[in-house]
Amino acid sequence: MSDETALPGFPTAPPPPPPPRGQKKRRSPLVLGGMIFGISPLLFSLVASIFVEDALNESTALGSTPLYMIFTLPIGFVIVMVGLTTGARNVTNRNR
Repeated sequence: MSDETALPGFPTAPPPPPPPRGQKKRRSPLVLGGMIFGISPLLFSLVASIFVEDALNESTALGSTPLYMIFTLPIGFVIVMVGLTTGARNVTNRNR
């Protein structure tokens, strides 16, 4: 509304504040998430070895969990590639 059509006695709304300078855009956590997902079975076994004596023995259930990396590493690699691709796309769009 312009000042001419504003109701008398009511103040006009202040203009919106300018965007803060130097504010960075939030990055996508896909790259870090993909890397952590890829090695998560190994991390699980290493953390379990703190509490269980034979956690890394391959004849136990906890010792065989690093074998799940056969599945998690390729999936984690795909997640990292998607994260890098979207990040590169966002940087090129920002520079235009």
